[in-house]
Amino acid sequence: MRQLLLLSALLFTVYSCNKKPEEVLTYITPPTGINGSESSLHKSEDGTIYLSWIETGENKNGKLLLSKLNEDNTWSESKTIATGDNWFLNWADFPSVTSFGNNLVAHYLEKSAEDTYAYNVKLTISNDDGNNWNNAFTPHTDNTNTEHGFVSKTQMDNDSFLSVWLDGRQTAYAEQDSTIAKQMTLRAASFNSQGNTENEYLLDDRVCDCCQTDVAMTQEGPIVIYRDRSENEIRDIYYVKQVNGEWTEPQSIYDDNWNINGCPVNGAALSTKGKTVAVAWFTAANNLPSVKVVFSNNNGTTFSTPIEVGVVDPLGRVDIELLADNSALVSWMDTVDGTTNIQLQRVDQNGTLSNIMTLTESSESRSSGFPRMAVKNNKAYITWTKVNEGNKLSIETAVVNTDLIE
Repeated sequence: MRQLLLLSALLFTVYSCNKKPEEVLTYITPPTGINGSESSLHKSEDGTIYLSWIETGENKNGKLLLSKLNEDNTWSESKTIATGDNWFLNWADFPSVTSFGNNLVAHYLEKSAEDTYAYNVKLTISNDDGNNWNNAFTPHTDNTNTEHGFVSKTQMDNDSFLSVWLDGRQTAYAEQDSTIAKQMTLRAASFNSQGNTENEYLLDDRVCDCCQTDVAMTQEGPIVIYRDRSENEIRDIYYVKQVNGEWTEPQSIYDDNWNINGCPVNGAALSTKGKTVAVAWFTAANNLPSVKVVFSNNNGTTFSTPIEVGVVDPLGRVDIELLADNSALVSWMDTVDGTTNIQLQRVDQNGTLSNIMTLTESSESRSSGFPRMAVKNNKAYITWTKVNEGNKLSIETAVVNTDLIE
């Protein structure tokens, strides 16, 4: 009954919008080749929007590429960030590019041993807007052949950035010491523009194994969100933040009390602007899949009561971006009448929801990945992986006029 009611409401909101599709949505042709996937977007402080993505060859060799958005809403010619024939390529653990000052930093994943999930994070820095990239380095110093990934990054200042990742070193340590638990940890480190380590941090010593992390700056310092893992297998969204140089103890964004014995591979998303923080996440607590949004107007010290967006049968894979009026645009993947769609909805802090906009039909397969957004002047730039006939993959990008989402 709940799903029937939601479906009726969704059909009404989608078709009650009187705007022509071309007034709201414009597709932009990306400079991508064949077998493109795992795309992501980033907006720098000066408003430049960067698109990054992976292309794979016949021998599964990987290439990480970069393009900038031109003033006329076209993409620049692509530039190669890095290439490799021993990369870990995964639909959920995708690369990205982040700016800090006049610098860019990108990450990708490289196999460290034959085991399936033995791979390292690789960071590479460009000091000339992506024309040249310095030698890649590894942010973690444990030298174990275990899982390291699900990276997020943010600028600390014009000469340094923070990198956050899930770290499986305790799996290896436990082989030598029975007092150590085999569990994933959340770790971070800060680096300067030359790639030199400034600080290393253990943020949480027990977290979910393979959900994306996210990090952004507030007026107090960086805030990190991730999926935690309790001793009783409660896997809710938690956060830590740095205040006056010290990291807070892990706290839950909201107690969904989702008990699940395996990782749902469905991380939360974060957006900040001044003192405002917005978080979106997926949960299936009590066997009721939903996408929720919370706001904070005090740098993440406290959060509002969750607002549930107008979903029907959501898969999650969320993203969120704050808009000029401190409302938020949320994206997620949802199954409506047997079809998987990428959905958009504007959420006001008072709980008011816009009509739902269906961006495009997608696929529930893993290969369709995680749509990503960046917002500039209330225009939402969105990228996603399209699954074509024969399971061939390609990158799509579009711009949405959020002022016309009513």
